[in-house]
This record gives sequence, structure tokens and C-alpha cells, in this order.
Amino acid sequence: MIRTIIIVLLLSLYAAAGTVTLEPSESGEINIVPDSAYLIEDKTPVSPEMIPEWMPRFRAAESTIYNFGFVDKPIWIRFELTRPAGDKTEWILSIGNSHIDEYSLYRLEGEGLRLLSRDGDTVNAPRAYASRMFWEKLPPTEGTTTYLLQVKTQGALQIPLTVERLSGAYREESFSNLLLGLFYGVMLLLLVYNMVLYIFVREIHYFNYLAFLASYMLFQLNFDGLGPEWLWPGNVWMANSGLAFFIFFSAMFGFRFARYFLMLKRHAPQAERVIAFAEFISFLGVLAVLLLDYHTAITAAAVWSAIIPWVLIYAGIKVLPNYHAARYYLAGWIVFLLATILVALNQLGVVPTHPVMLYTQQAGSLIQMILLSFALADRINMMKHEHMAKLREFNDELQVKIALKVDELREKDRIMILQSRQAAMGEMIENIAHQWRQPLNQLSLIQSNIFFEYQLGNLSEAKMQTYQEQSETLMEYMTHTIDDFRTFFMPDREREEFCICGAIEKVLELFRPTLNRYNIGIDLKCEGRPVTLGHENEFSQVMLNLLNNAKDAMLDHGTKKPQVTIRVQTAREMIMVAVCDNGGGVADDIIDRVFDPYFTTKFKSQGTGIGLYMVKTIMEKSMNGSVSVHNRGAGACFMLDLPRKDSDAT
Repeated sequence: MIRTIIIVLLLSLYAAAGTVTLEPSESGEINIVPDSAYLIEDKTPVSPEMIPEWMPRFRAAESTIYNFGFVDKPIWIRFELTRPAGDKTEWILSIGNSHIDEYSLYRLEGEGLRLLSRDGDTVNAPRAYASRMFWEKLPPTEGTTTYLLQVKTQGALQIPLTVERLSGAYREESFSNLLLGLFYGVMLLLLVYNMVLYIFVREIHYFNYLAFLASYMLFQLNFDGLGPEWLWPGNVWMANSGLAFFIFFSAMFGFRFARYFLMLKRHAPQAERVIAFAEFISFLGVLAVLLLDYHTAITAAAVWSAIIPWVLIYAGIKVLPNYHAARYYLAGWIVFLLATILVALNQLGVVPTHPVMLYTQQAGSLIQMILLSFALADRINMMKHEHMAKLREFNDELQVKIALKVDELREKDRIMILQSRQAAMGEMIENIAHQWRQPLNQLSLIQSNIFFEYQLGNLSEAKMQTYQEQSETLMEYMTHTIDDFRTFFMPDREREEFCICGAIEKVLELFRPTLNRYNIGIDLKCEGRPVTLGHENEFSQVMLNLLNNAKDAMLDHGTKKPQVTIRVQTAREMIMVAVCDNGGGVADDIIDRVFDPYFTTKFKSQGTGIGLYMVKTIMEKSMNGSVSVHNRGAGACFMLDLPRKDSDAT
């Protein structure tokens, strides 16, 4: 009991170190390092059971990112997180170092620590999340929770610690992968480009450059954590000692490239001896990595990486007065030197870590490789100067051809735009003509009836009045058709409520002369008077197209007793309209194409393939519904689904 009270008092002493509150509204990452504390195990090993008593010995963090340099002692990091009540957000702890040998995450519970997870290069535990870095899921414990992270590694120990939403972490990971993808994409292009040049010119300079570039890319893949994740997963030696190995290996070919490219034996013999000696040291470093422990090897490699650019810059300066191509070479290594110095001092703990440092190595090496590639190109230009005149002449001719081709393509684009506009106008006119065909046929029938009634002397005033009303109705429909097509693609048209059954009855009345002429029976049954929100006249066009399509199908099929069945039913929030005929149905090989524009099974003089396409367009764009077709019984059924309003029409 007394021990528990003492521990509680000790915990209260370090509570001022800071508590990070996890706000559900937080969208970015939360850096918990400034509010954390750390403990470096010195001579006395600290077990998890001893941690509660060692809490007062923790020191507050001095920077925004932990950077302990090269250290082979275990490190303890303590931090507190407060999760508000009811917070269901999936938070993760992101450990921004992919080369940690081993780490353990604990949660303080009562008088002791509870192990939550354990991972690292040497542990190689299954990971819950796909990431280059180490991500740990935080338990959904409400209130304030104290966590302790124990880290063991023999390399450079930098530990950026952040807490963030899982979704936000994946977004940042995607952005980071995008930047790395651009970096490696350019590096790969340089590799392929110079490999092609080597195949053609067969010069030793390109071979040395390719070996240097390839080995450096392997180092960078390992450094960025992509190598252990994709190329050699589970290989502890490659994940750790591979860094030192590729540093010495790439340095060896970097020095070899400098010797041959700068022609040091002819321009600067003394510098040639220095570079040859450095190349030999790098070779010994490659062998030493295979024998030494990781801590010694990576420390030596980091120191050597800080020396390499100075030696190579020295060689470039010695030959620059006599060798014009050395200017790109020198500029490239100066840029790389600046980046290497920053990274090396950062690894040694001399320069504090900043988020910008995460991509300093990649940016410097990318610029360096590009400049070295320029240097090789400059050398080729110097060696083959006699071909430049012919190349310039060829380029001039090519520019003329390109200009002519561009003008030709622009003219084709202009013609295509004009044709597209004309096609759109033609399609609109064709749609109007399609909608007018039936009313015009009915007007023709009315005119014929008037003529024959007059010839027979049976044209009474009542019949003439009926024919007059029918004609006016048809002409009014044609007028509405023009207005509907003119405003169909205008987004601001007002929608109105209308009764589905009422609209169908009006269409049947307009279509009555055609039905009577071909003895087509109609069977209409409505379940109530369902109301929808849309454009009644356009729905009438849909029904008219379906009736006309059914009429043509039954006539072509030679149906003895043509019949069109229309059923209107409601189901929850939808209105279902079925228009079925007994015209033989639609062939299985074309049933999926009947709604395509300009698809028709009729002769060109009889159909344009626009009718069913307009049905689909109106239903989807104007009525917020859908249309489908299937064969049933002796014919085809077209199913219209529309949204239903709350109340039915009376």
C-alpha cells in the first residue's frame, strides 16, 4: 500500500511534462515529442517493472524530433494521451524511422506496464498496416493514458513520434510515396537513358556511371525503408548492414567513375592517385561490412560518406581548367556535398532534425545524378562535335515539319468541332422529327376522314367540331414538343408534380387514331393515382415512343391480335410502369443495345434509332428514373421506374 502511494506521488511529479489531447476534429498529425520525456539506459539496465520508480529520472524533450545520433543503448520515451469520452476515432502512433532494430510499446496500468506490441527490423513481427514506417494502433481507452516506448538499435536513432488518424496517416503516406515515386521514377529514367547510351557508345564512363547510379539507388531504397518493405522483406542484415554496404559499394564506383571520366591520369596525375586510393578504401569498406558489427560499420560508413564528396570535388577542381565537361561534374558533387553534410551531421546528432531533412538526401542526390548525366552528355557532345551541324539541320527540318503538322492538326480539330456542332444540331432536328412523325400521321388521318365524310355527305357540324378539337390537340402537342426539345438541356427548368396515370391517358387519347387504324387493343390498369415530380410532357414523349415502338414491333411480327398492356404499380417510394406488347420480343443478341443511339432493327427509311435512346435519356436526366427491357411471354416489356411523391392525385 505504501509503495502504491509513493508511485502515485512520483507520477504526479512528472505530470507537468505535458498531456496530448486527441481531438476528434484534428485532421493532421500531432507531434507528441515536445510533450514527452525520455530516459537513456546508461550502466543500469531498466526493466519494465522498474519504470514506475524511475519516472522522476525522465528528461523532457529538447526538440520537436528525437535525435540521439549513433547510440547502442536502450531508450525509454514516455508520453500521455487523453482521449475524450465517446471518441471512436482510430488513432495510430507513427514511429518515423524504418531502421529501428527493436521497440516495445507499453501502457501504464496501476503499478506496472502492460506490453501492447513489439516490432522492429530484428523482430520482423506481422504488421497490421502497410507502411514504410512503424505504425501502432492505439487502444480506444477513454481518459488519460500513459504510454512508454522502449527503443533498441545500433544505428542512428532518430525517432519522430506523431499521433494521427489512420485515414490521415494513409493520406500522408500516399503523398510521401508520390514524392518518392517521382524521385525513383526520374532516377530510373536516368538509369535506362544512360544504359541505352552505353549500348550504343560502349564507353567505360557510362558503365561506371550506371554501376554508381544503380548501387546508390539500392542504398536509397534501403534508407527510405522501401527495400526492406518490397525487395528484401524479413532480411535483417540487408535492412541494417545493407545501408553501410551500399554506401561503400556506391562510393567505390563513384571514385572509379571520376578517374575515367575526368581522365585524371592525363590531366591531374596526383589527383588520380588520391582517387585510386579512395577507391581502394571503399573496396575495403565493402569487405569490412561483411565482417564488422552493424554499429561499427554504419558509423564508419556515415563518416566516410561525409568525406567522399570532398575528395571528388578536389579531383574536379584539379582538371576544370583543362577539361570543360568537368563543370557539370563539379556542380553535381557540390550539391551532393551540401546534402550529404547535412544528413551526416544529422545522423551524428550534431544538426537538429527538421521535417525538411526527410527529403534532403533524395533532392541532393537527384540533382547530382542529373548533373552527372549532363556531364556525360557534354562529353559526348565534345567527342562528336562534327555531327552537330547535321543535327542542327535535321532539327530545323523537324521543327518545320512539326509546325506544319501542328497547323494540320489544328485545322482537323476545327473541322471536328464544327462537325460535332452540326451533328448536335442534326440530332436535335432528328429528335423533333421523330416526335412529330406520329402527330403528323394522325393529322393526315383526320384530314382523310374529313374528306371522305364530306364526299359521302356525312360531315356534320358535330363531327367537324370533333375533328377540329383533335387537330388542335395534336398541334398543341407538337408545339410543346418543340418547347421541350428547345429547353431539354437547360439545367434551370422547373419540375412539377403530375399524375402518371393521367399523363398516360392523355397519350393514349392522342395515339387513339393509330390504335384504331391497326386494331391495337389497350389494357391499362392503374394502382391508385400515383404522383411523381418531373416534366409531364417529356414523360408523354417517353410513353409515345414506347407505344410507337410496340406498334411497329407487332406489325413487323404479323401479330394477329395486337395488344399493349400497361400496368402502373407503386412500391414504397417508387412508381413502376410496365409497357408490354405481344410483338415477338427482342432478340437476345441485341437486347442490351436497344437503348444505344442510332441503333435500329428497321430500315433506314423507317427508323433512326433515336426513339429508345431518347426514352433512356429522358428517364435518367429529366425524371430521375430508369428504364429497362426484358422479354416476357409473346413480346417485350419495358419497365419504367420513377420516384414517387408522398400523396396521390385525386
